Amino acid sequence: MDIFRGSWSAFSDLRDSAVTVGSFDGVHVGHREVIARLVKTAREHDLRSVVITFETHPRDVMDSVDYPVPLLTTTEEKLDLLAETGVDLTMVLQFDHSLGELAPRDFVQVVLAGRIGMKKIVIGFNHAFGKGRQGDRESLIALSREIGFTVEVVNPTRIGDIIISSTKLRRMVIEGDLIGAAKGLNRYYTLSGTVIHGFGRGKRLGYPTANLGLIQSNKLPPKDGIYAGFGLLENGESYPAAISIGYNPTFGEGKHSLEAHLIGFDGDIYDQKLRLNFVQRIRGEEKYDAESELIQAIRKDIETISKLLKSRHHLLPDLNAVADSTKSKQE
Repeated sequence: MDIFRGSWSAFSDLRDSAVTVGSFDGVHVGHREVIARLVKTAREHDLRSVVITFETHPRDVMDSVDYPVPLLTTTEEKLDLLAETGVDLTMVLQFDHSLGELAPRDFVQVVLAGRIGMKKIVIGFNHAFGKGRQGDRESLIALSREIGFTVEVVNPTRIGDIIISSTKLRRMVIEGDLIGAAKGLNRYYTLSGTVIHGFGRGKRLGYPTANLGLIQSNKLPPKDGIYAGFGLLENGESYPAAISIGYNPTFGEGKHSLEAHLIGFDGDIYDQKLRLNFVQRIRGEEKYDAESELIQAIRKDIETISKLLKSRHHLLPDLNAVADSTKSKQE
């Protein structure tokens, strides 16, 4: 997959492209269905498949929000996931007011058809574009007849009765429903960071933890609590993990932290990258009156998590089967 990052106005003209446009936060099963259709259409018509996405979420620029939209994927994670789809080119555009203020017609005619040589576009059922999201699929179809390209609309992807969307998946993560989020993402939800020196309390209590400090910029953290998951080290080794997100109320720090006890690991990983895959929320945070009570709770959590992860194939349906089932519901 080729990658372009920058302003659309700086991009050299393309010709004969099949295009899809969106934030694609999470690159969830619905996004993957749209992109699969894009790649298929492009290959059938000898076109270059192009995904257009954005460095900054459009709402951060156009809605004057106090806080950035919390995301399911960083840009780098999104690019890694898009590379799995077989798309030829991903354009990560700088979303600024000049782009956000383009009228729907100008966005299609100047950017998509003019700069990128769009011959076909594949969109989701609720696609909106242009200034104020004024453009919709009906207006896009009308423009296609005038400018000369074709439009393919992909039906919503459902798991059970739920239409999968980035907004709904963010809500699941916020509420601690990591099993539901994994089904919609077709993978476990992850947070990554560099292991830093903490207070050393975990080691003193007999359960050393890897402290990731600040969570990735704009990355959405799950609801505070204790989670079962896996820790993936830089060398590729994976360990079951008891993950804690919260404020350590027993010690009254008042500082939000993310840390994990890697079950069965005994080594030094300071300053190394660690990725945490979240499987299931075990419980919420609790404050204990004595360290002995905390140690007992940690021991119980680790026992619960170890048993749960040994039978994790019972927690989630096979994730490939999830993808197959959602696809079949659209056909």
